[in-house]
Amino acid sequence: MTDPQLLEIAMLISFSVGWYASIFHMLRTGEASGKSRQFIMLVTIGYAFGCAAKLAVWHDGGALSWVFYVYFWNGLVCLADLFLVMHFTRRSRQLAHPA
Repeated sequence: MTDPQLLEIAMLISFSVGWYASIFHMLRTGEASGKSRQFIMLVTIGYAFGCAAKLAVWHDGGALSWVFYVYFWNGLVCLADLFLVMHFTRRSRQLAHPA
C-alpha cells in the first residue's frame, strides 16, 4: 500500500468517525432533527463514486486497493444513517399527528 493510499484511508476513517457519532447520537435521542436525507444521499453517492474509481483501476489491470473496502464500508454506514433518519423522521411525524 502506498503512502497516498494510507492518507486516503485516514481521511475516510476520519469521516466514518463522524458518521458513527451521528448515528449513536440519533439512536440515543431517538430523533433525526437537523439531519438531511438529501445530504446523506449525496455523500453516499460520493462513496459509490470512490468505489467505482477503485474498481475502474482494478478493471484496467491494476490491483484492487484496500481503500475500496473503506469506501464501501463508509457507503454502508451512510445507508444505515439514511435508513435511521427516515425511520425516526417518520416516527416523529406519527407521534406529532396521531391518526
